[in-house]
Amino acid sequence: MKTEISAGGIVVRKNGKRWDVLLLKDMNNNWTFPKGLVEKGEEVLVAAKREMYEEVGIFDVSFIKELTSIRYMYQRNGLISKTVHYFLFLSDGKELLKGQKEEGISEVKWTPLQEAISLIGYPKTNKKLLEEAQEILKKMTS
Repeated sequence: MKTEISAGGIVVRKNGKRWDVLLLKDMNNNWTFPKGLVEKGEEVLVAAKREMYEEVGIFDVSFIKELTSIRYMYQRNGLISKTVHYFLFLSDGKELLKGQKEEGISEVKWTPLQEAISLIGYPKTNKKLLEEAQEILKKMTS
């Protein structure tokens, strides 16, 4: 069985009293987070930052915390076991967002965190990540 390691970021910004999260619309028309394969010899945190820049054009972020990794299996020319390492990042929200068309990203937007929790695609994994991020942000601001 083939294995893949990916890394991605959940990027948040403070918008008044609320938190916004950066979402992208992927090739399956689902709202999700920037992520991609870790290159040979690359550290997962570095890969997450690279993927965020490549997929949505955001670079100026501060690391907050590593989130729970996601593991799942999928079929593509055989069974693949995939692990995705996610990290929570803070942005000032001033960078110009641009979706990577070659990756099938049709839209990128800032969304209020509460709205993102109900809007997010792949809810079995992504909803839990957003809820985990929300708990971290609550502790930071209390």
